Amino acid sequence: MSDKMNELLTQLSKKLSLSPDEVQSAAQRGDVDSLLQHTDCDNAQVRELLKNPEQQKKLLESPQAQAILKMLQQQ
Repeated sequence: MSDKMNELLTQLSKKLSLSPDEVQSAAQRGDVDSLLQHTDCDNAQVRELLKNPEQQKKLLESPQAQAILKMLQQQ
């Protein structure tokens, strides 16, 4: 795993109060619920986004998402 990915995993794990291994394992399993339960975001809103391909496309085309994707592709 690249240094950037490890840094991202570490930062996310701190925000979620989980270990980096727990975050990575949940992400690899696609277990969004176990990650969402450690956030203060609106879980219903996130689930709705995951069900709506049009909204997903809009989100992924945002400048913020593009910057994250670019960073991840440079690993």
